Amino acid sequence: MRGKDMKYRLFLLLSLFVWQACDVKDKGNYDYTPLNGVTITFANEEANQTLEKGIDTLRIHPTVKGDIYGENEENYEYKWFFCSGKEHEHTVVGTSKDLEWPVSFHPGSYSLYFQVIDKSTGLEWITSTGVTVFSELTQGWLVLGELPDKEVRMDMVVSKPRQGKGDTLVFIENIFDNSELHLKGARGLIFTGYRGIKVPAVQLYLMTDDRDFRLTWGNNFWPVAEFHEFSAVEEQEVSRETPRIRDMFPRQANVNYSLGNTMRSYTSRGVVTDCAIYMTTIGYDNSETYVNAMNHYGDKKFFKPYPMAFVQLGTRPTGNIYPLFYDMDGECFVKPNAVYGSNATQCQKLADKQGDPFPWNQYGRTIVYGENLRNSTMDNYCNCVALMKDKEGEDINYYVYEFRPGSKSVFGTMLYDPVKSAGFTIDKTVAVDFDKATHYTFISSGKVVLYSVGATLYAYNYAYKTVTSMDMGADICCIDADIMKGMNVFWLATYDEGSQKGELKYMGVGGTQTPILAVDDEVGFPVTMKIKDVEWKYGEDPAEEEPEVGENK
Repeated sequence: MRGKDMKYRLFLLLSLFVWQACDVKDKGNYDYTPLNGVTITFANEEANQTLEKGIDTLRIHPTVKGDIYGENEENYEYKWFFCSGKEHEHTVVGTSKDLEWPVSFHPGSYSLYFQVIDKSTGLEWITSTGVTVFSELTQGWLVLGELPDKEVRMDMVVSKPRQGKGDTLVFIENIFDNSELHLKGARGLIFTGYRGIKVPAVQLYLMTDDRDFRLTWGNNFWPVAEFHEFSAVEEQEVSRETPRIRDMFPRQANVNYSLGNTMRSYTSRGVVTDCAIYMTTIGYDNSETYVNAMNHYGDKKFFKPYPMAFVQLGTRPTGNIYPLFYDMDGECFVKPNAVYGSNATQCQKLADKQGDPFPWNQYGRTIVYGENLRNSTMDNYCNCVALMKDKEGEDINYYVYEFRPGSKSVFGTMLYDPVKSAGFTIDKTVAVDFDKATHYTFISSGKVVLYSVGATLYAYNYAYKTVTSMDMGADICCIDADIMKGMNVFWLATYDEGSQKGELKYMGVGGTQTPILAVDDEVGFPVTMKIKDVEWKYGEDPAEEEPEVGENK
C-alpha cells in the first residue's frame, strides 16, 4: 500500500508541473513582414497570337502588378522563353517586361513562358500563352496546271491565318521550278495528309505525262526522286514498264476538323499503278516497300486495275485500311484478302444477292468515275460512289452506286463486310448532256453529282432527279471537291484557249431537293494556265529546313 501511495503522489506532482508549463503566457515576437504577391495579365489581343515567320514581330505588353510594390518595374527581373523537348530546353527571346521578337522559328505551335522574379525575395511567378507560327506556303491549296505548250506549272492559294480576322487567301504563281525538268502534261497531285507524329511519312507526288516525282512539301517543292526510285516498287512480274503512280491510298481527309491532322492512316498505305495494286505497312523508319502485286486471284494472272482505291474517309485516323478495287478486265469490284498492310497479297471477288440495289459483278456495264465521300463524321458510315454506264446499246444509261467498303466497328471489335447502300439510274431527260460531260465530282453533303459540258456547270440530284445549271463564262477545265472547309464546297477552274486566260472559283451547293449553285465572290483568282488539279497542303517538310540560330538553347 505504501508503494502505491508514493506512485500516486508522484503522479499528482508531475501533473502540477505540466499544468504550470501550459499556463505560461506566449510573449514571443510575431511581427511578420508581408511578402509581395504578383499578378500577371496579358491583353486579350496579345494572347495566343498567330504570326508569319520572317514577316511578323511578336509584341506583348503584359501588366505586372505587385501587392506591395505595385507596377514598380525596378523591383523585378523578367525572362521570356520557349520550352521544348524532353529536357525542357529553354530558348530565351527577351529579358524586358515588354516583348518585341521578330518571328524566326519554324512553323508550328509553341508555348511561350513569361517569368517574373522579385529581386527582394527571389520568389518567381510564371505564366504562359500560345504562339502559332506559319510561313508563306505553310498551308493552302496547291494548284496544278499546264501552259499552252503543255509545260507543267504549279501555283498555290495560300491560306494565311490572321489574328482574330480569319484566314486571308493569297494567290502565288510558280512555286515549283520546272526550268530544268521541263515536265509536260499535268495529270494530278497526291498529298498523303499531315500528322504531327508521322511527319517523316508525309508525301507529296506530282504526276505528269512524262514522269511522276516525289516533291518536298514545305516551301520549296524540290524534286526528290521519281516514284519508282523512292518507293522501291517491284513490278517486274507484272510489267516491264516503269511503274507510274495513279493513286496512293487512303487519301487525306479532314480528321477531327483539324487543318494539320489530315493523314488518314498512320500505319498502312497502298498504291495503284497503271498495272498493279500494292498494300504495305509503313516501317518504323517510315520506309515503304511495295513488293507483292495483289491484283490477281491467286493465279498470278494480273488484271488491269481502275486507277483509284475506294476507301472510307471519315474524320478519325486509323491504323488499318479496308479498300475495294475495280477489275477493269473482269468488270467487277474486288476486295483484298487481308486488311493490314503487307498481309494483303491478292484479291477476292464479292458475291451478289438477289434484291441488291446493284451488282458487284457487272454484266454489260463498266466504270466511268469513282470518288470517296465524307458524308459522315464517322468513317464507318462514309460512302464511296462509282459512276457506271452501259457498254453497249443505242441508249447508253448511267448509274450511281453508293457503297461502303469493309470497316471495323466504332470500338474496333468487329470487321464489317462491304455494304451496298443504294443504287440510282441517271435520268438523262433531266440531266441533259450527261453523256457529253468532261468532268464529274460528287458532293458529300447530299446526293448530288456535278458535271460540266463546255462552259456549263450542272448540279444533278440523283435521288430527287432535279438539276440546276450555271454558265461559267469559259470552258470548265477542273472541278475538285474541297476536303478542308466543308462537305458541300468545291473548286472550279475555267480556261479560254483563245486568250489563254482563265479563273479559279470557289463554289458551293445548297438546296434540299433541287440543287442551288453559288459562287463565293470573295474568293476568285485570275489564272494564266489550264488547271488540272487542286490539292490541300499543310505543314513544313523537315528535309527543307536548317536548324534555327539560337533554337533549343
